[in-house]
Amino acid sequence: MFQIYISGIFKDKIGRKAAAISWSFTLSLFPFLLFLLSVIPYMPHYDKLQFYIFEVLMHNIFPSNIEGDVRGYIQDNIIPNMKGISNLTILIALIFATNGTFSLINGFNENSKEKLTDVKEFILSFFITIGFVTIIFLTLFGVYYTEVVLKNFSPGYNLSWLVRNLSKIIGYFSFPFFYFILLTLFYWLGTVKIIRFRQAIPGAILTTVLFLVTTYFFALYVKNIARYNVLYGSIGSMILLMVWINVNVYLLLFGNELNMALRKLRIEKLLSDEIKKEAKKYHAEKSEPNLESDDEHKRPFKDNNKK
Repeated sequence: MFQIYISGIFKDKIGRKAAAISWSFTLSLFPFLLFLLSVIPYMPHYDKLQFYIFEVLMHNIFPSNIEGDVRGYIQDNIIPNMKGISNLTILIALIFATNGTFSLINGFNENSKEKLTDVKEFILSFFITIGFVTIIFLTLFGVYYTEVVLKNFSPGYNLSWLVRNLSKIIGYFSFPFFYFILLTLFYWLGTVKIIRFRQAIPGAILTTVLFLVTTYFFALYVKNIARYNVLYGSIGSMILLMVWINVNVYLLLFGNELNMALRKLRIEKLLSDEIKKEAKKYHAEKSEPNLESDDEHKRPFKDNNKK
């Protein structure tokens, strides 16, 4: 299985594919954030949801150095101009945000003989993007209501530290779970060869674990080694963000390749079992005595004895 997995990674030229998908994701990131922040005012408890986006969601997605720059850009450039945004602009932002999902699904099925048309892939990407936004809001609502319940029904002990850090604690546990669910649905719906939901689970587990580990070590790299702001000046943070997106696209493709390797292994096992079954059946038929031919050989001998 490991040999199939590694050969699939090099055969599909994941580096070239990841570079193309990363570019689309970079262009679709800020339209996606624009759409997400435009929808929040229509939600209940939108002030709290906006707080959770900056304190929980971004804290779990971006390393600390990138998080501050992205948050500053949103607070300084996007939020002050939200009042002048029309519904048409929000819809266009959603369409542009779909391009990243569309490129990723196209990359999943690039070497597959069974392909969807571009129109079907874009429609599927559109609904997956909406599903992604829905899961984000469900996560944020889950954090909010869990915090409310624990604050109201907690016993009369000194839980000030717990209450003060409750949103971060819940975010640490809820975000990996929802990220895993999203990836499983993404692999299942976006990959043509993945038919059953459970076939997408191994790749989602691998990508989730790699994401958590990579986020930790990438934050250490940015903090202690990388000096992008010194080398590139004001655009250093943007280059660092593009590197981070590229790393995550690699992780998504690694998870998809694992699902494809396991699928190929299952098919080879089924074919091998079928060949063995046919071989056993053939040998069994060949080893059985042919009664009709034995009777034909015995009849002349009996006739000669009668004579």
